[in-house]
Amino acid sequence: MIQQYFLSLSYLVIAALLFLVDSYRRQISFAIRIKGALMENRKLLDAFFVSGIAISLLALFFPVYPGPVILGDLIPSIWIFYSAFFFRFRYSEKRIEQGEVFFETSTLDRTAKLGWITALIAVIHFLLPQFVLL
Repeated sequence: MIQQYFLSLSYLVIAALLFLVDSYRRQISFAIRIKGALMENRKLLDAFFVSGIAISLLALFFPVYPGPVILGDLIPSIWIFYSAFFFRFRYSEKRIEQGEVFFETSTLDRTAKLGWITALIAVIHFLLPQFVLL
């Protein structure tokens, strides 16, 4: 199912941008709009969360050929699932009201590392689509 492959790549790229937007504000300033939209619009955040879970399940059970039918693209699927929950809890209204989302150096370092890991997974998933990432 090739459609889920492109959806998973798109989700990984958007997640990488969202992870990196606080550390690299100037270089990827266009991603600030995506972050702002997710933080302001509860329905959009819910849609992003549900689509992440759906895409991760699709990638898990319908991998790109010649991957095994069950547990085909395990690493991208787990990472998409993790990213969906991360952003769901990170941009929730309760955390925004408490001011926990904004700049803390340990949080910036951690999210920057998560962003680079997400970008690496997306690049490997793009360059080697038939390489089974177990």
